[in-house]
Amino acid sequence: MLLINLLFSGVLLFPVALAVPHGRDREPEYYERPNTYTLTVYKKDDPKYNGLKVEGSNMGLFAASTASYCPDSVRQSGSCPNGTELAFSGQFYPHSIVPGGQEFYVAYDGEPAITRQHSHSFPPNSYPYYYGWTWTAFEKKRGRKFIERCPRRDPIYDCRQPSGYWTFKAPDGPAGYKGGLMACPSKYVPEQTSVWMVTPGFAQQGCVKLDGLATHNYTGPPVWAY
Repeated sequence: MLLINLLFSGVLLFPVALAVPHGRDREPEYYERPNTYTLTVYKKDDPKYNGLKVEGSNMGLFAASTASYCPDSVRQSGSCPNGTELAFSGQFYPHSIVPGGQEFYVAYDGEPAITRQHSHSFPPNSYPYYYGWTWTAFEKKRGRKFIERCPRRDPIYDCRQPSGYWTFKAPDGPAGYKGGLMACPSKYVPEQTSVWMVTPGFAQQGCVKLDGLATHNYTGPPVWAY
């Protein structure tokens, strides 16, 4: 009788065991894009570039903080925010508090820029922030590979786990055009490096191909203006 009960119990339990998924059968978990975020370079297997902070209105590299502007009248009243990072909300909306706001765009030749204070005017043939960008989430269980060789003590790097990354492809590119991002010498200071977008009009030389711009959650203060 004991043997029969054990066999019967096994039959009842067997289908239940089949219903429990193995770890490899579970749906992968992905990070969500933060409401407000900073950017770093995403370049797989390249510890020199991967994790570099992106700072300034021209998306400069090898810098620990961003340049910003606050007028003397606001400064004297003690109302200047003390943000030190280039940060965005949503799809590249600059994290500044200047009345009227600012806008981000990519020039026809691929140079990134932020409009002047109070301005929403984009140059001819440029790509406003809502054109060309695609965000891809990182899978949570594989995320640590991003920061394995990141130099945590160097202030020009952000070695926190990113949530995902942006890539760029202009919507009006010709046949065979693939888009992308590059680290190139600055147009104005050749010994400095900044991020450029590969647009149909891109013609920069001496650049390094990047995989994307990684996003990191940001909860710090804004700037008055970039």
